[in-house]
Amino acid sequence: MKAILIKKFGQPEELQFSEIQKPIINDDQVLIRVIAAGINPVDAKIRSGLHRSCKDLQLPAILGKDVSGIIEKVGSNVLDFKIGDEIFGLTNGSYAEYAIASAETIVKKPANISFYEVAAVSVAGLTAYQAINDQLQIKEGQKVLIQSAAGGVGHLATQFAKLAGAFVYGTSSAKNADFLLELGVDTSINYKAEKFEEIATGLDAVMDTMGGEILYRAINIVKPGGKVVCLPSSTKDDPIALKMAKERNVELIWPMMQPQKKHLQLFATLLEKGTLKVKVEKVFPLNEIVSAHETIESHSVSGKIVVGVSEPAKI
Repeated sequence: MKAILIKKFGQPEELQFSEIQKPIINDDQVLIRVIAAGINPVDAKIRSGLHRSCKDLQLPAILGKDVSGIIEKVGSNVLDFKIGDEIFGLTNGSYAEYAIASAETIVKKPANISFYEVAAVSVAGLTAYQAINDQLQIKEGQKVLIQSAAGGVGHLATQFAKLAGAFVYGTSSAKNADFLLELGVDTSINYKAEKFEEIATGLDAVMDTMGGEILYRAINIVKPGGKVVCLPSSTKDDPIALKMAKERNVELIWPMMQPQKKHLQLFATLLEKGTLKVKVEKVFPLNEIVSAHETIESHSVSGKIVVGVSEPAKI
């Protein structure tokens, strides 16, 4: 099968188009013919060797966690899926024509949603949903600031915050202001021309995607007893942030995304109803994976980037 391998950590050019053997499932797994794979910033960090998981990653390796596709084989212990089911969810190694997944990390794809859209939702959706509902515990009427609200995680977090009944401030560049309004953002902030701390004040919560000075400024506008979720793992236990938060009685949380099947099923339901929408900015073919990684590292993406691996076919 065709797959994208990294044999050493480094720049996007280390992603090599290769021919390897099709993987073999065990009794608790399914074999997926991959239609599309979502690209996430964490993929680029792993490729670069900068993510904490790299110390345990055996090279050569296939990257990619977001997957959508069609089940081709089913392990004997798997009861919820059959050959031909269209699915999406999480795997290890979706940059390939075939991938293996546990039955506990995938769900059936809604018929009215494309493979590309569902390929974009799992990692970003789980990160966003758990930040808004589990870590920040947003309630109706609360005020929340979402940094990078037009981004892959941000545009989903914005929708989850609105579903929870929050008043949402969202930062983005001017070109994405209309997109934020479409998402339901109550106050859009152009981070290049405006200081968010002069507009968003008395906050109950912040979802921070930047760290550093941006995080420090955000802590100062959270009410005592409020919370900040810090998504960049590289900022974990920042001593300046911890000191500021302690002085203001603000809780800082560095979350670890959990692969919850019940959350994936919720996304499927919300997507099917049109209550949740995922924006796919661009679909790259598999042989342009280098360009896909260069794009995700440009930090200029609105919504998500997806790689189209193969076209769906009837089984």
